[in-house]
Amino acid sequence: MTTRSDARTNKTAIRIAALLCALLWAVGVYVLWRFFVGTKMGQTIEEAAFLGSVYGRSKLWTLAEPILSLVSGLYVVVAIVVVAAIALMRKRLLLAAQVVTIIVGANVTTQIVKRYLFDRPEFDVGWALSNSLPSGHTTVAASTSLALLIAVPRRFRPFVALLGAGYTAAMGVSTLVGQWHRPSDVYAAILVAGVWATLVTVFSTSSTHDSDPRRTRTWTAAVTIVFGLVAVTGTLAAVWFLRGAFQHWDTTLLTSSELQRNAYIGSVAAVGVVSALVFGTTLVIRQAVARMR
Repeated sequence: MTTRSDARTNKTAIRIAALLCALLWAVGVYVLWRFFVGTKMGQTIEEAAFLGSVYGRSKLWTLAEPILSLVSGLYVVVAIVVVAAIALMRKRLLLAAQVVTIIVGANVTTQIVKRYLFDRPEFDVGWALSNSLPSGHTTVAASTSLALLIAVPRRFRPFVALLGAGYTAAMGVSTLVGQWHRPSDVYAAILVAGVWATLVTVFSTSSTHDSDPRRTRTWTAAVTIVFGLVAVTGTLAAVWFLRGAFQHWDTTLLTSSELQRNAYIGSVAAVGVVSALVFGTTLVIRQAVARMR
């Protein structure tokens, strides 16, 4: 039998885990910028992936363009209204505030970080461009999907997590197909949204609790395992395809079409890894927080 003392300990542990996760994602954003944007090696590897994105573009763009066209100012407004309405229909005022905070916080953070906090040193790699990390389109997709995951009733969360992770990854890869962004821009955008999604759970109260957490434990566990498998296999694929880029970054990387293609494929795999990690972690934390008594 769980005592009040045990319950308080569990609540504290879950909130600390959520806070540490948010901190980890935030540090991840900085590390991505520091290496892939702030060093010549990082810029060269991403330039190779950028050049390699021509691989299969004639076919992939027919899928990528409609996905990218979904994102607009109106899309963000509608998403905010929808997720807030779901929370309010469940009579969860704090939850409505949380999901709106995720969307607004993530997208404002991305614009501030991209425009005012991070710069792009010039190493004579590719075109001289301003910093584009994190990706705005990917942030919109990730933040709205994570907000929906937080807002819906417990039984729907595993499925929303799967669909949201897939949609976010598709948006991120679409920006690579169209050469709108480089891979680290996409990774960082997903992590920024993850920061806000996990951070709001730290401040959850009894108003966000679920009535019966037992009914969906099997589905939550199954989807979490799926995310774990995607993360592991995606990591192995990313390492396999990107190994040549790290080995030859200062020699033949930007002149070898094979290395460029492999760098691109490895980067696409890494998008799936980051999306799986963020959505899988958020699902577990959200289900744990909503179970607290």
